[in-house]
Amino acid sequence: MASGAALLLSRHLFAAARTAADPHCWALLSDSHVAADRTKIARAVNLADRFATVVQEVLAWPQRPAGALIDGDLALDSGQTGDYATFADLLLPLRAAGIPLHLALGNHDNRERFWAALQQDKRATAPIEDKQLCIVRAARANWFVLDSLDKTLVTPGVLGDAQLAWLARSLDANADKPALVMVHHNPSTGGNKNGLVETEALFEIMRARRHVKAHFFGHSHRWSVEQDPSGLHLVNLPATSYPFDKQQPTGWVVANLEPQGVRLELRALDRAHAAHGRVHDLKWRS
Repeated sequence: MASGAALLLSRHLFAAARTAADPHCWALLSDSHVAADRTKIARAVNLADRFATVVQEVLAWPQRPAGALIDGDLALDSGQTGDYATFADLLLPLRAAGIPLHLALGNHDNRERFWAALQQDKRATAPIEDKQLCIVRAARANWFVLDSLDKTLVTPGVLGDAQLAWLARSLDANADKPALVMVHHNPSTGGNKNGLVETEALFEIMRARRHVKAHFFGHSHRWSVEQDPSGLHLVNLPATSYPFDKQQPTGWVVANLEPQGVRLELRALDRAHAAHGRVHDLKWRS
């Protein structure tokens, strides 16, 4: 098994060495819910196998991504140390291929245990000491990755005044490129109380700054692409693990940044799903 794994990894490294990273291509993942036990079954799926399959698909994609963003709920339930140890092992092929990783946190994560297990992913120079947030600068846009983890196993997400103020300042200081804002929790709208508590405050910041073009989130284990009345694109990333609604796909999303928008393609794990391979060409609001 070890020799087989080494051979598979070496093939991916060879392929990565042949192909330079595409600065405009990004892999978007969410809600992996990896357990310490690689044989763990939840909602009739093997969680580690699902995530490992997505990792291999990212490596096999014809364009080598400039980076991968994983949008929270990395761990199974309460962010145990063993969960992060297995998660870290599953990420090794991406790291070995030289693909930068940018990890967000959700309500099933534990910030301290995450930082202890994946020390290379802790933001040592984070602008807010107790938050996992950053700006990822790309050729055609800047990603603003936020931390909506309030307390482990508390379902609604919270950003807090300090993080909202940091976002507003950072967006103003980086208005020369389109801005893409990513957070784990989905907006709380239509009576939903399990999403982001400060939904209106976040949207007020984003809508007022016309260079903010899209908002990406996970948490709900569903795939959707919408647009609000201000022209802001709202992208709900699918889970790599399992859907709450069996009609929803699981998988990952390829995002190709273009001069005036982004091209999104769903890569469903179920190739027979109607949404698999469907492309959404999003044009930026003016």
